[in-house]
Amino acid sequence: PVAAAATNLGVSGLGAAAGAWRHVRDGRVSAHVLLLMGVPSVAGSVLAVLFFVSVPPLWSHLAIGAMLLASGVALLRGRDAPDDGTGGLPARWVLPAEIAFGLVLGAMAAATGLMLGTMRLPVLIRLLKVDPKVAVGSNMVVGCLTAFAAAATAWARGGVLDPLALLVVGPPTVLGSLLGARLTGRISKRALTGLVGWAVAASGLIMVGQVGQREARRFFSPADRPPPAATPFDPAEETPDPREDADGTPPEPHAEPQGPAAAEGGPGQ
Repeated sequence: PVAAAATNLGVSGLGAAAGAWRHVRDGRVSAHVLLLMGVPSVAGSVLAVLFFVSVPPLWSHLAIGAMLLASGVALLRGRDAPDDGTGGLPARWVLPAEIAFGLVLGAMAAATGLMLGTMRLPVLIRLLKVDPKVAVGSNMVVGCLTAFAAAATAWARGGVLDPLALLVVGPPTVLGSLLGARLTGRISKRALTGLVGWAVAASGLIMVGQVGQREARRFFSPADRPPPAATPFDPAEETPDPREDADGTPPEPHAEPQGPAAAEGGPGQ
């Protein structure tokens, strides 16, 4: 599991690096977000690799999927709301929220092997009121740094990266990231918010569906069912009496000596 998580983060980091380069070149990256959310995210990912190996995939994927689904629906419902600066966090909570979200999402990324950029985007757009295009670019850079930090820490601790997976999955991921970064600069703010909302909601729905499918397969698969409970072993019932005959009939009791020999203690006394 550790090797799979590290490899997945390495592949995600490669794709994020390709997209991040394009976003940085086109000026869609916020230094403020990188400092207040990116640095805590990197720290959280390193700490998670050092002190937490992994979390159970059932509950982590179920919780993440539910949050993604709710966040995506919220983005879709709010894409037509007027951009008057309302609806986000109060000003005094923005700084602590950026640091806390960065730290928590970085730790979750390292523990689950998922870059979790889809969780970071709704926070940037809805709660922190970052422009969607800048949010996409900044999220890509933060995800790249987080993924590389977690993968490098896992490798330094003796973890193994799967080179075949990097070679097979890495190039398509990089290509898709470059195309996505190019598309970001060409669509409107409303369309981009809707696209992000649909992508986030679909990711959450797929993740929850995968958890349900996996658990249903485990429940209905005979190979994975627990064996029936054994009847408690009773030695008195199972162990035969060594004095019994071969046919199971107990032997006749030995006759007690009678007469004067018994009263005097037997012959020879």
